Amino acid sequence: MALLFAVLTGAASMAYSNRAAAALERKWCDLLSTFDDAYRETPPQTPTGKKIADRLRELRGQRFNCP
Repeated sequence: MALLFAVLTGAASMAYSNRAAAALERKWCDLLSTFDDAYRETPPQTPTGKKIADRLRELRGQRFNCP
């Protein structure tokens, strides 16, 4: 009985963690997409702004796989 309870508790915590991670990734994806779209509409003029825009584009495509 104790083993069954431990397995069920572990499975429930893994499911909760996966759901929380997916929600957090969606939030980051929305934020990155918003900033990247804004920089594409109005490209930055400063070298620092250009670096930020490049990094956002990288993050959007590689890490988060955002549309």
